[in-house]
This record gives sequence, structure tokens and C-alpha cells, in this order.
Amino acid sequence: MSRSGDSLFESASPLRFLLILVPFVAASVIGFCTMGTTDTAYAVWWAFVLMLFGLVTLPLATKLWERFSSGGFFLSQPMGLILTCLVLWTLGHLKLFRINLLCIILSALIVGALCYIPKTFRESFIKKLNTEGFIEAVFIEEIAFLIVFVLMCYFKGFLPDINGQEKYMDYGFIMSMLRNDRLPANDMWLSGFSINYYYFGQYIWSVMIKTTGIYSGIGYNLAMCSATAIPFAMSFSIGKFLIEGAAEKGFNNNKIIKYVAGLVTGCAVSIWGNSHAFYYDQDSIGNGFLNVFKSLGIDVGRTDNFFYPDSTRYIGWNPAVTENGGDYTIEEFPFYSYLVGDLHAHVISMMIVLIIAAIVLSMICSVKLPSNNEVAARPGINNLSGKGLLREFDSSITLGLVLCAILLGCAQMTNYWDFLIYFVFCSMGCFIINIIRSPKFTTVGGAFFFVANVISILVVYLRAGDQPAILVIIQALIMISSFLFCVVTPSALPRTSFQMSFIFTVASVVALPFNLNFDMISNSLGAVKNRSSLYQLFILWGTHVIISVAFMVIVFVNKNFRYISSAKAKKKAAANNTNAEVVGQENTFTNPVQKFFGQRNLIDIFSCGMTIVGLMLLIAPEIFYVRDIYTGGYLRSNTMFKFTFAGFIILSITMIYGIVRLLWFVNKKGKYSMSLFVVALVFAVLLIIPAHYTMVSLKQRCGELKRERYKTLDGTAYIDEYTSHMVNTTYTGNLKSYKAAVDWFNTSVDGSPVICEAYADSYTDGCMISAYTGLPTVFGWQTHEWLWRFHGIVDEKTDTLVSDPANDVWKIYITPRHNDVNTLYLSTYTPEVQAIIDKYQIEYIVVGEIERCKYGYDNSQTFSELGTEVFRYEDLVVFKVNPAPVEAVI
Repeated sequence: MSRSGDSLFESASPLRFLLILVPFVAASVIGFCTMGTTDTAYAVWWAFVLMLFGLVTLPLATKLWERFSSGGFFLSQPMGLILTCLVLWTLGHLKLFRINLLCIILSALIVGALCYIPKTFRESFIKKLNTEGFIEAVFIEEIAFLIVFVLMCYFKGFLPDINGQEKYMDYGFIMSMLRNDRLPANDMWLSGFSINYYYFGQYIWSVMIKTTGIYSGIGYNLAMCSATAIPFAMSFSIGKFLIEGAAEKGFNNNKIIKYVAGLVTGCAVSIWGNSHAFYYDQDSIGNGFLNVFKSLGIDVGRTDNFFYPDSTRYIGWNPAVTENGGDYTIEEFPFYSYLVGDLHAHVISMMIVLIIAAIVLSMICSVKLPSNNEVAARPGINNLSGKGLLREFDSSITLGLVLCAILLGCAQMTNYWDFLIYFVFCSMGCFIINIIRSPKFTTVGGAFFFVANVISILVVYLRAGDQPAILVIIQALIMISSFLFCVVTPSALPRTSFQMSFIFTVASVVALPFNLNFDMISNSLGAVKNRSSLYQLFILWGTHVIISVAFMVIVFVNKNFRYISSAKAKKKAAANNTNAEVVGQENTFTNPVQKFFGQRNLIDIFSCGMTIVGLMLLIAPEIFYVRDIYTGGYLRSNTMFKFTFAGFIILSITMIYGIVRLLWFVNKKGKYSMSLFVVALVFAVLLIIPAHYTMVSLKQRCGELKRERYKTLDGTAYIDEYTSHMVNTTYTGNLKSYKAAVDWFNTSVDGSPVICEAYADSYTDGCMISAYTGLPTVFGWQTHEWLWRFHGIVDEKTDTLVSDPANDVWKIYITPRHNDVNTLYLSTYTPEVQAIIDKYQIEYIVVGEIERCKYGYDNSQTFSELGTEVFRYEDLVVFKVNPAPVEAVI
């Protein structure tokens, strides 16, 4: 029974847990008022199932984030989904599980057992449930997520079409896995082969669609909205955790500020953009600042007719760069990704890497100075006893580190770039932790070994990356040697090198079942030929960099002084002209670097580390690029895209933390610094610069946001009103026959039989049936298969990647299949056509307006001689043919 005057948040009544359901009621009301009953029901059910996945891992979450008010309640939701999918994925590759509801439940039970059985997890869970403020924190996190999620669904309903950019590919991946319950998944655009791309992210959402039972066309858009709202809520949690962690280390602030910090951090990461729109939108006050650059003789390019994609196609585009064939770069960020609706690797991976960031933050909050015994212990070979080995292993390999390694393995299968980026991020966190917990920073031998170990990890990766089993074995040997060295010399650098080896090795083991079926696309580096202008880097990232770097400088030049709260103490300090005490000054530091870190708020140090990683990501594409099929003016396009996308996320977090921290920064007199308070206010005003992008882009993409203009969440419904220019008759609904064929295949054809439709250029309306059904066609989108199957060697003359003559994708895959599909649709010689049917084991042939326009001929008579007409809608016909029972031959 609650105490008199207590709110339900603070009561001991079990009824307080029902408050967790209140956000769902609020979301339902908002949804009913905006989207209507049906789409709201889908969205709320989807979010509820996500929460059920969170309950699976909640004890683990409360252990990881036990020192924070919410205990990681929301973070447990994407973590539960990811870990459940990882178990299902791994057992699926081992041919033990399939992608069905029963196996999903069994996978969740396995993860749940690992989270609920350990006593330490259960104790943390029960303790957190009874902690004051827990329900309040959970309530606020959940309502923040659900409101943003429903709003994202509402906005998406104005333009839900699964068409354009990469949406055919992303939806095709999902449909392939929904149709075929075995792994590896079938490539819907190259029959007889599995997908040779990073598709664990789409796998996660196919599992979610399968679990909820929601129609895939709606499920795709719910997943897209989740891929924005989940990172928003995760960033909300991280922003709040940063403030709570800083408060543990001496940061004085009021209670409400952590929620404000969380809210603004979520906006900065998921809702706002870079700074470009503020300057190049002709209706923005920032547009006038371009005159300053013009007065300096700088060509700023076109300054009017702003269109929201311009903020992601800026360097090399406006003004156009002609040197070295051009420099067409991409500077994407999360909200733009949401607007265009591509459920792509980098978008889905956000929820994986943000969990990693939250775990590293928790690890840093938990680190302690070395004990007296550790300080007194002498390094040497005598430590190689069983007790010494176990002690070092237990202190170095924490729960958080293991989970970071596992999640990096998931990132490797979702968006390989994030594996490398957040490997560096985790290494930064380990470096800070080991400086604090180690008696010595390093020895000469330790420094040498650290450098050698890092080089070994990198060299082995570059040389053996395409041989995953060998890579794992060699990395394991490096890990063992680094462990033995750090046992002998337990200082910060050797310990960091061991943890880096451990993370890399475990992540590679986690991804091994996938990598054994994957042909690596590229892992070689080239020197860039073009570099960005400083003013353009300022236009894009100026706000983020200025605030984050300014805070880093302030942290470096100031100590973590304790706030003097009483007036009497303030007068005494002023009279004696003495500085306030430093938080933790009673500690004994054993090396200068440890002392430097220890005299500052450790969360500030972590923020500085994040800033350094973020800056590295912005600078890296100015130095090197990762080679791929793109040449000419697009050499560094993909590298800049992936690096700056990650840099945007990291710097958005540090930018907001820096502003909030400066509002209550204590000077050496133990008072709040008024000068830094003013600086923080100025920085807060500057946030209108990245925030400007949101409303401008939303209006341009969705149009006027009126309830009567809302359409649907069904991404396939648009086809009835769509006009395609791939056919000769350009009238509204000219692809309705293809939609009818899709519906027939999805309701009448089981399994994954091979079909044949006209192949097409990428980013067109071609190959709709294979994309919308997941059925493998003989050949689909050309550029995508070229990228996925490409094997390159470096041309020494041009220093670019060219096709390997021994594994030429055009000779092996593209040209032969083009020729065979051409022959199939043009030849009237039935034995020749039957031979192609047999070769690829084709069971269904599509003849519609796209095929007739592409080939200028209707070969239906030949197909009717070889098979049976099984479906017809208007002028589209599907023929069932019978391939000979032999193995498909390339």
C-alpha cells in the first residue's frame, strides 16, 4: 500500500508497473487522431512486440546499466531483438533452426534463459524493480519512443511507397527471407545463389514481421520508422546516462536536466540534420552568411532552390569539381535516410552501435582505481601462474566487453563499416578504462608491443579478410600472445591491446557462420585524389565540430572542481584565496596520465574520446578511401558516406553533452562559471542550425501535413495509382498487372521456385516481381549484382580497383545471364528455350508490358508450347514451365 501523498511512480504497489502501459495508450490516442484506427493498431502492436523482446533481456540490461535510473529498460528492447535474431541466425546457418514463429520463440527462450538464470542478473533485476525513480524513468523513456515512433509512422504515411533508391533491394531481401525459411537467404536477383551482401539487418526486421504477423508491405514501413524512432530513444537514454554518469563524478545539476539532455540528444542524432540547409536554404537567415565566403573569393555554388537531398550531395556537387574526373561525395545522416525510406545497412546498424556506445559508457562509469595490492604487485614472468592468469582475465574480460564483441560481430554482418568504426570506438573506451585501472601507463616494451599488436590485427585483417576461418585462427593466436604479455606487464597499453584482440577475435567468431558463405567485396585502401574545401567542411559539420572541440579544450584545461554549496564555505575560500577541492583529490594516482584523467570528470574524458573518434571519421575520407566498383569521380563517395554518417551520430551526442555540461561547469573557486554558462547559451542557440533541416525537408518530402492527405503505411498500395516510364503506355496504374501477379505469387506459390522476368538497370521499376515476392529470378538489378559479386585487383597505373580477369563478374555472371534471358524472350526455337529453362531450373516465366517493351517482342506462343498459362491479369501472363530434373548450371 502506498504512503499518503506518494504518486503511483513512488509507491510500492505492484500497480505501479501498469504505468509502463500508459505510453501505449497515449500513442494509440495520437495514432487514432493522425493515422486512423487500422494503421495505429499495427504500429502499437509492433511496438508492444518490441517491448516483449526487451523483457527477454531485461535482467541483462539492468546488470549492464544498473547504475542508471531506468536500468536500460528501453535499451533492452533492441538488444533483446538483436540477440534473439543472432541465436536464430547462427542456428539457422548450422541448419538447426528455420525462420518460423516456433524457432523465433525457442531462440527467445534460449536468450531469456541466459539472462534470467544467472543469479547476479536476477539480483540486479529485482533490485532495480524496487529502486526509487525506476518506473518514472522507464515511463519517460517509453513515452518518448512511442510518441516519436507514431509520428514517424504518420509522416511516412504521406509517402509510403516501396519504390525508388534502394527500397526494391531492401524489400527484396526481407521477402526472400519471409518466403524461404532457411539460411543463407536466396539472392532474389541471381537465381541459384545466396545473397552476397550484409543482410543481418534486414533479417532482424523479417523476424519482426514474422513475429507480429503484419503484412510485409506495412511491416517494411514500420521497420523503417522503427529504424528512426529506436535510435532516437536509444540516444535519449545515452544522453540521460551521460548526465547521470557525470553526476556520479561530481557534476551538479537539477533533476529535469537529464531528461532535457536526453530529448535534445535524441533529436540531434535522429531528427535533425547537418548544417548545410541552414546556409543553402534561400528562406533561411543563414543564407546570407554565404556572402561572407563570396567576399573572400570563394565559389559557393548555387545558393537558391534548395532541395532536401542537397544536404547529402554537397562536396564535389555544388560547386561541381572537375579535377581528377570529379569528386561526387555523399554526406548522409539518419533523418535523410528516414525521409527517403531505404531500410539499408547503415540505417539498421544504428541500433546495434548505439547499444555498444551505451555499454562502453557504463563500463567507464564502473571503472575503479587499482587496489593497493595491484599497485604493490610487481610485473614479471612470475605472474604466469594459474592464479595470475585468472586474475588478469577476470579483470580484463568483463560482461560489457563480451557483449561489445558480440554486437560488433552483428555489426560485421549488418554494416561492415560499423564493425571497423566501432572497433576503434571500443578501443578508445578500453584505453580510458585501462588508464584508470592500471598502476602504470606503459613500459617501453609495453608500448612497442601495443603498436606491434595493433599492426598485426590490421595486417592480418587486410591479408586474410577473405578467408574467415584462417582469420579467426590467426587473430586468436594474436589474442593469446597479447594476453600473456599483459599478464607479465599489466599496464594500460598492453591491457588495451589484449582487449582489442579479444574484441576483434570474438566478433569474427560471431560472424563466422555468415562469413563462410560470404565472398568479401573489398578491403583494400587507396589514397584520395580530391580533398574537400575547408569552408565546405564548415558548412556541413561546423556546428558539431565547434561545440564538441570547444568542450574538449575546456575539459583539458580545467579540473573537476567540487561545487561549494554553502555561503559560509564560499566566503572562507574567497578570504583565503584558495581553490576548491578537486573531486577525487583524496585518491592516490600512480602515473601522470592516470592523474590527468582522474582530476577531471571521467564522463567528460569519455566525451572527449568520442569527439576524437568523430573527428577521425570526418578527416579519414580526406586521406584514404576503401576501393570498390565505383571509379572516376566517385572514388571516395561510399567511404565518405559511411564514415561521416557514423561521425554525425557520435558528434551529435558529444555536442549536446558539451552544452549541458557547460551550463553547470564549476570553476576553481567552487562556483558555477558564468562565462562558460554564457558560452553554453550561445552554443544552445547554434542548435537552430542543424535543427533547420527537419521542417524544411519534411515539408518538401511529405508535402502539407494534413490528416486528409494521409495515405497508408502499406508500401505496396501506391502501385494502383503509379505511372511507370518503363512501359510504352504511360497511364496511371500501368503496373497494376504486376501488382496482381505479385499478389498471386505470394498467395498461390509456396517455396522459392525460380522465375524469369526481364532484367533491368538498378534504381528502376524493373524486377518488381522478384523484389516484391522474394522469388529468385535469373538476373535482376545489374549494378547491384555487379557490386555484390565484384572481385577487384589494383591497377598500378591508376591506383584504382579494376575487375580481376580470373574472377570477372561480367564474364561469370552478368553477360551469360543477360544473353540467356534475351534468348529466352526472343527465341522461337523451343529446344533452345527449354535448354535455358533447364539450365536455371526456371519454373515460372513472366510476360508483361515491361518484357514486351524491353524486347520488342511477345514470345508467349513459345512459352505456351513449353508450359501452361497459370495466371493472367489484363495483358500480363505467367507461364508454368517444367525444367528437367538436373542441377542448375551457371
